Amino acid sequence: MEEIDFEKKFLKERNHGIWLSDEEVSILDRYEIPYQNCFQLTEILYYIDRILEEEEIEELENISIQISERNYYQNTNK
Repeated sequence: MEEIDFEKKFLKERNHGIWLSDEEVSILDRYEIPYQNCFQLTEILYYIDRILEEEEIEELENISIQISERNYYQNTNK
């Protein structure tokens, strides 16, 4: 059974006040998604969606779901 590295999953504030985990940053870097230049999570989701239109990549789909949920809870008036 694989151990969970909680440190990699812990959210940290990145450029422009966006919160991402080290694991998410690693995946975004791997696919050359310029999260450093984004001001909103929706911008990151846009870049991910563009890649997913071309090919199915499970790890990108997974972080897209995570970021979408985070965006919903952070930016939706309840």
